Order: sequence, then structure tokens, then C-alpha cells
Amino acid sequence: MKEKTKHLARQVRDALLALPDTVLLETLAQWLDGIDEQLLDWGDEYRYALGYRIQSDETERIYTSFEELEQAEPDGACASWIVPDAEMLRTTLGSLSIEQFYHTVITLAGEGLRDRASQEAWGSPPSVVSDGYDFMRCLNVHLRSKALQKPQYGHMFFPQQAAGRRKPMKPSSSELPGWHLGSYRHRESTSSCDRHPAGEVTKPAHPHTDETTEER
Repeated sequence: MKEKTKHLARQVRDALLALPDTVLLETLAQWLDGIDEQLLDWGDEYRYALGYRIQSDETERIYTSFEELEQAEPDGACASWIVPDAEMLRTTLGSLSIEQFYHTVITLAGEGLRDRASQEAWGSPPSVVSDGYDFMRCLNVHLRSKALQKPQYGHMFFPQQAAGRRKPMKPSSSELPGWHLGSYRHRESTSSCDRHPAGEVTKPAHPHTDETTEER
């Protein structure tokens, strides 16, 4: 990875971690919602990387993935996302190497903010055909402007309803926020790619470990 790429990625991480707790949670939730609107299963891998876990609605046991849930409870239990709190998210984000942050969080932002980046001419996110430098600079400015915004008292943030198997998001308990999911036996992806005229999109297997085919 080129030093310039690392420098810009560090700037984005610093700007993200500078957000107030509520804004940090809201920002990441909005990016994940943006991915869910495109291809549902994409968001799962990003949530795993950010420390989200899955809780069985039947046994209340917590699992690291749907695959682990399916092995332990093969009858087809329903489950809820367990959303990490702001402190845990900060720890996770800070513990990622700059390469992992680049391949996970900046890729997440690129997908989740696709429409806004296109409308505001941020440039293309990092990919095999783009260094993503303009996009990362604009993302840095965007995050720093969010940190300066005054809080809206009385305003509550509710993530958008995700497509496909997910039902409207709601707390799984009074102390542990989560997103309710349907049975993992019905986890077919639903695509809304027709809103993106660029063409068909392919799901990455593990966004936090993917490597680009050329050095950044």
C-alpha cells in the first residue's frame, strides 16, 4: 500500500473517531443501511468486522456469524443483531491496521455513500480502477463537518428498514440494542442494483481481508 493511501486512510479514521458517540453510531448505521438497500448479504460481512454479533431469539445465545448459529441451532431459529456500543466500536476501529481499515471501513463508506458521492462529485471510491484519493479527501471533509454540527435536541435516530429478510429494526432488549432478523434459512439476497446504471455488482466474500489487484 502506498504511503499516500495510508496517509489519507489515517485521516479518515481520525475524523471518524472524532465523532461524538451518537453521531458515530448513526454514521456507521447509515452506511450499513446504504449497503442493505443494494444487496442484503453484503452488510453481514461488514457487521462481523465491526464487532456485531448475532443472538438467537429462541435460546438467547450469542454467535459470531449466521454459519455458527446454523451449526448450533439447525432447526432454523430467528435471530437479532447485537449492536456494539460506541466504546466497543471505537476499540474495534482503533485496533484495525490501516490496511484493514482501508479495506473494511473505507470500502463500507464507498458503498454506503454511493449515491451521495455521485451527486456531490466526490470521485470514485478505492477500487482496482481508482486510487480513491479524491473520494477519501471528500469523506474526511464530510466526517469533520459532521463532528462540528450542533446536536439536535429531541432528535432520535432510527436506521432505515433493511430489505429482504430483515424486519424493521428494533431493540432486542432494553439494555442491548439489536436488529431483528427472520429465519436464517430464508437469507436470499435481494438486489436493487437497477438504481445504479453502472451495471451488475458482485458480492465480496470478506471485505476486511480483500486485497486489490494493484498496489495503492
